[in-house]
Amino acid sequence: MNALLPALLAAAAFDGQAALRHASALAALGPHPWGSPRALAAAQYVAAQLRDAGLADVRLQDFDTGGIHGINVLGKLPGPGSEFVVIGAHHDSAPGAPGAYDDGGGVGVVIETARVLARRSRSRALVFVTWDGEEAWSTGHGTTTGSRAFIKQLGATVRDMVAAVDVEMCGWKRGTPAIHPVPYADPLRPGRYHVVPAWAVGAALRGARSAGAPLIVGDPRLSWLYQPAVRAMRVKFYGDDLSFVEAGLPALFLSDSSFTAFYPWYHQPTDTPERIEAPALARMGQAVLGIVDELSRVKRGPATEAQWFAAFGHAFSWPILVALALLSVIPGLATASSHRDGAFGLRLFQAALFGVFFWRHPVPALWIFMLPNVVGGLPRKRGGVAIAVLPLLALVVLGTVAWLRGFAGGLWIAGWELAIAALAFALVWAAPPRS
Repeated sequence: MNALLPALLAAAAFDGQAALRHASALAALGPHPWGSPRALAAAQYVAAQLRDAGLADVRLQDFDTGGIHGINVLGKLPGPGSEFVVIGAHHDSAPGAPGAYDDGGGVGVVIETARVLARRSRSRALVFVTWDGEEAWSTGHGTTTGSRAFIKQLGATVRDMVAAVDVEMCGWKRGTPAIHPVPYADPLRPGRYHVVPAWAVGAALRGARSAGAPLIVGDPRLSWLYQPAVRAMRVKFYGDDLSFVEAGLPALFLSDSSFTAFYPWYHQPTDTPERIEAPALARMGQAVLGIVDELSRVKRGPATEAQWFAAFGHAFSWPILVALALLSVIPGLATASSHRDGAFGLRLFQAALFGVFFWRHPVPALWIFMLPNVVGGLPRKRGGVAIAVLPLLALVVLGTVAWLRGFAGGLWIAGWELAIAALAFALVWAAPPRS
């Protein structure tokens, strides 16, 4: 028995080399965009590999969008109940790109995750999917057509889906595995958005950490700044999580590309296997194993929960944000209450304007106003004021660079909301407290 233990542990470990072989095999097909014969070959390869990984229930799922035929690949590991977790990636590539990184690496991680989990017991069913048509933008027929078809064909069983884990571009040596909580437009509320809920992000952070492969949120250098930025600006970056989040379903978008370290061969003919490596794929694969383990037993939360902030390895939800907002205005109101020159009324008006902006956009509001609200209510010191303005300046700089690099286009914040925020920010410094 002791002699068998190392072999059993090796069999249960994530195999980055195997994931790299899958990415290389898909890239060897050459460009394989949605609807092409090569995309069909990619789907058939994935189906064969999922069967070899130990999934008995593997099938091809046909769909048609805009007159183009696509094929998803589905495999299932049954669980004790009806609830299930989805683990997926896309097997099509951008036109002209072999797609070793985008998204051969993600497909390799999904296949090898299935191989490991097929040998483990589970508390919920697991559905492994590779989608066609993620790169549907190239045909002018929308986006993420395969995952949209998958959700549609789930029918009434969609209510049993706990969460989806979308493994996007991964395997780059210089990358850092991250959760990308990108907000997507809410189809029912123009100008508003959905984003992956806090409980799912918290579960992913816990699971990856427990598996020895911790994740960051958004960007390894700018995690805290990234979160208000994507809730202020409309980001053009997306994965198949888009289909789920727009449908009001919890979905995690994982990639090891980020704003400050973005894969340079994205959608290029040079996106070939020598650009990615097995240790980087193993790093992402280990994180996915931990996430799936956590999602297989975590208590389900709300399907949508837009207002939260991740810090110190945890996701803090709406009540914490409200408490921080209230605490931030107390110093200014307390100081102004001792004046007899109308300062209290002015400070109360400023707090009300801040409250309106916070109600509409909690995360950007806290990022911009928390320090100014506190510093503006204390005796003025030039250094303190400069520090208090830095979060706003950082957000403006990041937004400008993101727009110039084509990562963002437009704002989630309406013009009248910007006007309220600008007036509230100006009033923070009105009637300065006496030192």
